[in-house]
Amino acid sequence: MKFTYVEYGKDILKGLKNDGKSVFVFSDNSLKNNAEERSEESFFRRNSLYTTISSMKETLLPEKRLVIREEKRTLLFYRAIPEDIKQKYNINSYYDIIDLGENFLKFYGELREHFTEDLKNLQKWQIEYLEDLESIKGNYIRLLDKYKYIPQDWANDLSNYSPYFFEKYEKFVFIDIPFFSPLEKKIVEKLSDNFEIEFLLQMAEGDFCEQELKIKKFTFPEKSNNIEVIQVSDDMHQLVNLIDIMKEDSIELFSQSPENSIYPNFAPRIFTGHKNILKNTNLYRFMELQYEILSGITTKIYSYDKNQEKTLYFSTQTILNALENRIFSDYYTINQEDNYFFSKIIENEYQYITKKIITDDELLRVLMDRKKPSEETESKIFAFLGKLSKIIEDICRISEVSGAGELIDLMGKEDFFRFSELDEDIYVDSINKYFESLSEVKSLEMLDMHTCWEDYFGKSKAEPLYKLLLKYMQLKEVKLSPRNDLTPAKIKSAGDESSFLKEKAVYIDVSGKTLPGKNTKNFLLTEVQREENGLLSSEEMRLKEKYRFFQSLFNCKRAWVFSMKNEENDLDSSPFIEELMLNYGLNITKSKYEQRDVLSMARSLFKGGSIANRKPMENSLPKCDSDFSEGIIKLGSYDYSLLTLCPYKYYLQNIASLSRQIRETESKLSPRTIGIIIHEVMEEIASQKKEEIKNKNFSLEHLDIEGILRKSLSKRRLQIPFHLDNYYREVMFPVFLQGIKGFYKNIEKTIGDQDIRSFAGEKSKKVKLIDEKLKVVLSGRIDLIIEGDRDNYILDYKTGQGDPRQLDFYSILYYGEENKAKKYIFNAWDGKLEDYSDRKNPLTSDDMKEQLGEFISHPSYKRTEKHSTCNGCEYQQVCRMRWENEE
Repeated sequence: MKFTYVEYGKDILKGLKNDGKSVFVFSDNSLKNNAEERSEESFFRRNSLYTTISSMKETLLPEKRLVIREEKRTLLFYRAIPEDIKQKYNINSYYDIIDLGENFLKFYGELREHFTEDLKNLQKWQIEYLEDLESIKGNYIRLLDKYKYIPQDWANDLSNYSPYFFEKYEKFVFIDIPFFSPLEKKIVEKLSDNFEIEFLLQMAEGDFCEQELKIKKFTFPEKSNNIEVIQVSDDMHQLVNLIDIMKEDSIELFSQSPENSIYPNFAPRIFTGHKNILKNTNLYRFMELQYEILSGITTKIYSYDKNQEKTLYFSTQTILNALENRIFSDYYTINQEDNYFFSKIIENEYQYITKKIITDDELLRVLMDRKKPSEETESKIFAFLGKLSKIIEDICRISEVSGAGELIDLMGKEDFFRFSELDEDIYVDSINKYFESLSEVKSLEMLDMHTCWEDYFGKSKAEPLYKLLLKYMQLKEVKLSPRNDLTPAKIKSAGDESSFLKEKAVYIDVSGKTLPGKNTKNFLLTEVQREENGLLSSEEMRLKEKYRFFQSLFNCKRAWVFSMKNEENDLDSSPFIEELMLNYGLNITKSKYEQRDVLSMARSLFKGGSIANRKPMENSLPKCDSDFSEGIIKLGSYDYSLLTLCPYKYYLQNIASLSRQIRETESKLSPRTIGIIIHEVMEEIASQKKEEIKNKNFSLEHLDIEGILRKSLSKRRLQIPFHLDNYYREVMFPVFLQGIKGFYKNIEKTIGDQDIRSFAGEKSKKVKLIDEKLKVVLSGRIDLIIEGDRDNYILDYKTGQGDPRQLDFYSILYYGEENKAKKYIFNAWDGKLEDYSDRKNPLTSDDMKEQLGEFISHPSYKRTEKHSTCNGCEYQQVCRMRWENEE
């Protein structure tokens, strides 16, 4: 065997000659393709053979069985799992075992590659787990034998060795392969019986163990190239400095974690991933959002007499996520007003949408705020509901498929799925790759191993089949358009093209978390156990990664390395970079833009000028006559509180009608929904008891309060997450039931022997408080008002903290003064009836007139003076009251 060592910075392919006698075996396809392009191919004589080590193994170890790849391997694995093991590990469908299946196949494939038969030094739990794996393996092998299959991971049987294909060649040259597995070493030994063997490596002589055929150490070259190490703190800090460097010509870009880079999604016209794959296309992103909506469906079966009805509940959160995506919104022509309408649905706390509430006009009433809008607004609402209905209808059609063939036929019809609209001019074959994926999924049903999809997914098949389609699509490579103006910078993996010579290169995402990367070979065995059992150790993996990174770096004429370090985020610099700097005495190069500059750039972008030069903000906004229609200020109790607390916020909310766009739904207990339920129930009880209470009958024995609660809950079905149903029925209802009964007993004691003239729930009233140039009209609806022959009573129902000043407001509204009624707050949670009639410093009618007079006379809407008022305010980013002296 002959070993040749090439220095870093030299061309490893320079000495290769197409002599027609050699088989050149490369570490990967990129180096193989590069060598082939540079070779002088002859049409008049035999050429040398160019291949990769993986292709060489497949040729030397030909399989007599059909090699199954990708999902076919794991689908068969699922069938091999015994029922008792499924129950033991709570395995209910194929998607519960994808990671396990991949680990299983790779683990046993690695054992075969290293000729490891019996594992030693295992813990008790590992022995038990291994016994389960062996049980699955036995079934898996029986299925493989039945169908004459072999998984790609196990196609490495040395007994199949046959050099027949290579008999016309004389020599094997292994190029840039720093590590040979035990199986590969055995193959080389067998080849040496009939062929000359040569190794061409780019490393210092002595770094490679020529007996074991693997790298044993890494030696730095005597001199470093022009390398700059720039320290950054996060992705955005890195990005602004990266873009500045990329102004130079012929820059190549390498990342330690290209698959996790945010840049291709953040700026797809500037960056593309290390692999141009379908997952990064608009087509895939749209389908992924469709899948999220599909997977977010909750299906309920309701029985009516002898009939059953299936209802699909669509999660508003998944629809919201989709509508916020430009690709999805463009496909369904969703505009800004449509997004506003959907935010109104979210504001009303709808957790779910069904087809029925669209067709039954429930959403129409919500969007119209239960009042007649203008013709233009009504037309826009109808248009939005039509688009929403189309989204729901498309997902419903997908949800009805029961097999791969049905799904593929549906998704291949452009009258249903307008996939051509999602094609991008940046790619030339994304649609072709899409149809290739459709064909591959459909072909699964034609395999001998296929039984029926229920065996893998259970009764619900559409969602997992759609997911299967996406899995086949995501890693399909697509070609970029040759048009230069559309070609973004490719973010390559730092391990790619490490032996290629480069003029200028930038290495990004380099940190202690990415270099060395996380050890992925940790299934079942610890690092120590792997070494004890003769498998690839973590130290060997670390050394391989170190070698590939520095091989790439030292093959650059000029290189920039972005070293990430951020103590606040527990992000430390890479030990390899620290070793590099120590070895050559390098210092950190100061980044052109610091972390604080990133924030300043963003602020400057939004404010339209330099932060340093902006003028102090005024603490008020001028009033306009047009702010108040017909010269009238209409105030409810909440409006009054808001106006006196922060006039600026009152303007934003009540006059400018600036509503906060909600980005996510709350999947927990909603105080607002609980409050609505309690008010509805208390109003219904008051309505039924109205006449009886006038006759001093406060008993609730004959009332079905629980039925009233259930009815109210049913009305709010779409606003309550399904997982909270039991909580409402088993925890909340009994508490409220006791509280309501206690409330009526307390009312009976409080009123005593008085005659009751009026007992009215949800009573409304309007009163003109100020009748001047700018009039003030108070309005409100009290939860319960009781008028006796001696006293009047105002009662407010709460499920949270109450504001006694609200009771003063209602007393002034109904009786002209705050002291003309006794005031109580009923807390539905604890059942207490709190008396606020005689508290100190109540809100009086004179106070209200004085405060409102000050507001009317002031020329502007002032911001609040209290810092605490700004805490949690939804208008903080608009008002920025507490940022006015910000540096």
